[in-house]
Amino acid sequence: MEQPQTQLTRVLTGAAIGAAFAFLFLTKNGKQLLDSAEPWLDEVIGDMQRLRGTAAKVRDAVDEGRRSFEAVAKLASFSPSQERWDSEQTH
Repeated sequence: MEQPQTQLTRVLTGAAIGAAFAFLFLTKNGKQLLDSAEPWLDEVIGDMQRLRGTAAKVRDAVDEGRRSFEAVAKLASFSPSQERWDSEQTH
């Protein structure tokens, strides 16, 4: 069985959410607030989409940098001067 305080918290939370929805959808001021918030929300959504696109470009750039670094490291490990140095050290 739930604690009475937990039940009261849930009831009050539900009442607050219900009151907020009633204000937004049933009153003139609430509708005006929704109308004024819509362009702002559209802008936020656009910003988030741009951010996601930028993050994808950053990820691609990092991946390309990693591949380039690995290719250079692989070439450096097979350089003729390295092989000559290795053979001199073993003799």
